[in-house]
Amino acid sequence: MTIAVYLPDSTPYSMKFCAWNIMAILQEKYAVHFIEIKSLDELPMANADIYWDPRCGGGIAPALKFKALNKPLVLTVHGMAMFTLPLDTFYFSFSDKINGQLKRWKERLKWKIMQPHIAHIMTVSEYTKSEVIDTIHFPKEKITAVWNGINHNNFHPVEKKQDSIPFFFTVISYQKKKNFERLLEAYQLLDEETRPRLIAIVKPYTITDSIKKIKGLEIINTPIEESAIINYYQQALALIFVSLHEGFGLPIAEAMACGTPVITSNSTSCKEIAGDAAILVNPTNINEIKNAMEQIINDRQLQQSLSKKGMERAAQFRWEKTADAFHAILQKL
Repeated sequence: MTIAVYLPDSTPYSMKFCAWNIMAILQEKYAVHFIEIKSLDELPMANADIYWDPRCGGGIAPALKFKALNKPLVLTVHGMAMFTLPLDTFYFSFSDKINGQLKRWKERLKWKIMQPHIAHIMTVSEYTKSEVIDTIHFPKEKITAVWNGINHNNFHPVEKKQDSIPFFFTVISYQKKKNFERLLEAYQLLDEETRPRLIAIVKPYTITDSIKKIKGLEIINTPIEESAIINYYQQALALIFVSLHEGFGLPIAEAMACGTPVITSNSTSCKEIAGDAAILVNPTNINEIKNAMEQIINDRQLQQSLSKKGMERAAQFRWEKTADAFHAILQKL
């Protein structure tokens, strides 16, 4: 079986990372052959059995050029935030909101045009599957929800936390929907003299003078190695990940695999990925976020319970399971 996979250089790293993990396993386990396409000008490819576009995120439809193919097209959809979040989550001025609405209409039309040409959609969560059904009315029998995986050789607990000064941790790519401003507001409601530090990996992000004045806050907005991120996961008092919208929410699974308690949103895919292994909060309620942090600070037994539940939950997220499910889709096609 030969799969032509569309991975232009502009593909976000998170989507490339998911595709690469699946491809590596399918190549080794099932001898599936992949050809990476960098440009749509390379289409069509005579030796491809199936085409795969693994980078449909935020509601963006696949390129219309795929319409001309005479082989099955499979998509991986990472989320449909464009259609499910209010316009003011992304756009602030009146003119920007008009342009945002036009973009919605354009993408919705593209989805309608492309629907007959899409053989199957793999979504990264049940929540994203429901988004696809509700927003573009794609047939549910042609959608399979398959969770992402994590590398358990890298993401695992340490026997003893080395950092004597406790800290909360968050790691996000900066967008309004990641809700970083509300997290900062909630953090500042904690007692300034006794609260743990908050270490935030936020890229790209501009650190203003007012942000610098928040006692205990450390923002990392420069490139950082994965090993350093894992160390923060392992040493943190808890991960705080209160996004307004996620298609999956990889930091939730990564933190749980490291045995770190998680505070996350009670909405979109966050609650699906967390299950009963995290403290769930309304991401728009600053007091709920603050109260959850206080629970973690004050309740050692709760910390231990969430750590144990989180590790059990994280065991379900394995790239081999993801790859096996994707292979089953390919076999049917």
